[in-house]
Amino acid sequence: MTKGLVILAKTVLFLVLFQASTTFVWLKHNTACAEKKKIILKQADRLQGGEARSPEGRVEPVRSVSGNVIFEHENMLLACEKATEFLESGILQLEGNIYMTDQKLEVYCDDALYYPDTEIADLENNVRGRFIENGLITKSKRAFINKPANRIDLYGDAIAWQDERQLSGDSIQVQLREVEGSTSVEQLRVIGNAFFAARDTLDLTRPLYNQLSGKTMLITLNDQEQLTGIQVDSQARSLYFSYDDDSSPSGVNFSSGNTILMSFTGGVLDRIKVRGNVEGKQYPNKLRGTPGINLPGFRLRYDEKPEF
Repeated sequence: MTKGLVILAKTVLFLVLFQASTTFVWLKHNTACAEKKKIILKQADRLQGGEARSPEGRVEPVRSVSGNVIFEHENMLLACEKATEFLESGILQLEGNIYMTDQKLEVYCDDALYYPDTEIADLENNVRGRFIENGLITKSKRAFINKPANRIDLYGDAIAWQDERQLSGDSIQVQLREVEGSTSVEQLRVIGNAFFAARDTLDLTRPLYNQLSGKTMLITLNDQEQLTGIQVDSQARSLYFSYDDDSSPSGVNFSSGNTILMSFTGGVLDRIKVRGNVEGKQYPNKLRGTPGINLPGFRLRYDEKPEF
């Protein structure tokens, strides 16, 4: 489920220093240089100067472009309705139909702030992302990108889909790693109402979903983004469909406790431990697929998945 929450840190918004201060119609191929990066303003209908109140609360001189704004930075593209640079605080504010892509990831939202000095981006309102290579799709109310720390935080009913797998929670923290120039997911931490559901692949005659839930969930991966471990804490519950050695259905296993630990070898589950206030039961085959045995909070939300 977790393969692919990658590349998002590479889409951190671009440094922009506009080189004019009067109204100008249909700007094209205007280049602006910052200390660390170079960005090309490919297109905008208007460029203006003036003063405005910054996100920090003080009135500052600003430069802004608006109308069909398109920037290009190496292999990355940014489009929005309006971009405003606060010249004293150095904050870049983006508004309206924001779109970013580096040909590996597409990100959409309605509002964003970027802090060039720290390379931190704060995306808000209807944040959606699509990872083109592996088909992972995410949605949240807000996203916080810390590029130097290789960390991405999704806030506000965060949810991710990949194929027939779904991960959700109040927030999802994504820690990335850099290995020989490539970026991969090191771990995922779900905080608040953590829930994971994955379609059972051995019985395709009906929609059966293996499930995990708890207050928090930590998922770790190796350099190849194969699962190495899952830890669920506080009101931890698991439900999975069991099979005999010949792949014949043998029932449905339910477990609960303070903590559930799962270890994986080569991405395949090989051990489960349940600790603290342990309870368990085995449902008979006749209850396979009945809604009554699903974990509390189980809800498939594919109708909410953004389309691109």
